[in-house]
Amino acid sequence: MLARLVFFGLLLLGSYLLLSAWFGAQQPLPQRLKHGAEKALQQQLCQTPVLWRIGQLDPAFTLTAQQAEQAAHDAAQQWNSAFERELFRFDSQDGFPINFRYDQRQQQVLQQAMLSRNIQRYDSNIEQRAETLRQQSEQLQQRQREFAQSNQQFAAEYATFKQQAANARQDNLAALQQQQQRLQQRQQQLQQQAQRLNEQQAQLQRENQYLNNTVADRNALLTEQPPTLAAEVGLMEINNGSRKMTIFAYSTTAALQLTIAHEFGHALGVGHTNSSTSVMHPALNPQQQGLTADDIEALKQQCGF
Repeated sequence: MLARLVFFGLLLLGSYLLLSAWFGAQQPLPQRLKHGAEKALQQQLCQTPVLWRIGQLDPAFTLTAQQAEQAAHDAAQQWNSAFERELFRFDSQDGFPINFRYDQRQQQVLQQAMLSRNIQRYDSNIEQRAETLRQQSEQLQQRQREFAQSNQQFAAEYATFKQQAANARQDNLAALQQQQQRLQQRQQQLQQQAQRLNEQQAQLQRENQYLNNTVADRNALLTEQPPTLAAEVGLMEINNGSRKMTIFAYSTTAALQLTIAHEFGHALGVGHTNSSTSVMHPALNPQQQGLTADDIEALKQQCGF
């Protein structure tokens, strides 16, 4: 009886373990199939060039259709050249639209760009004036040192003259008078030199005050700086396989190319990267120059290249 109970207990335990293993294997299968199908579909999309075209161009942008198209061509070429294959192709009929919509973001970008240019001009002017002022100050200090040496030498010569004059004989008076005239001329020259040095010193003080005022004006601009643009300046929308790109703002042609290249990456399903120099970094910044190894690796992972 005991042996039969043990047998049935082992049988139930074995059945439980088999059923648990079977259900455990079966449970994530739909998810694995779905993920595999999506991955296969995405990789299949990467094998076909993504067609694009210039869509609506808001006339408020100071940008022609040719300029917009060239910027998009350059952005597409970055990806095409990096993989030596045609990932993106211009098609004026069937390509997905790249629309340019002007809103407050562009106004803010322009304000920031203008402020940045003004600050750069101030900085360049301040730097040049500060360097000139430094050189002039060094030259003035050297002249002041030379003047001090000349003045000391004159004082010593004058003291010697006074001693000689006190003990002068009648036959030495003519020579002493000539020496006295020379000393008087030398004294006048030193006085004139001292006056010029004082004038130069005053001029440097005025220049220094002007430089300080310029720095204050430059710093005052920073208080007028609008908040950093946090909203996205480009957007890639993909709905049921249909793509649409919208550009809201740009500061320069180079920045526009980077933004379009960024959205082209999203068009192939590439997400954001952590590297600030990467084109696929979520925030446009001055460190970005073009596609990096992080961008290329991200697309390789996405497309299975």
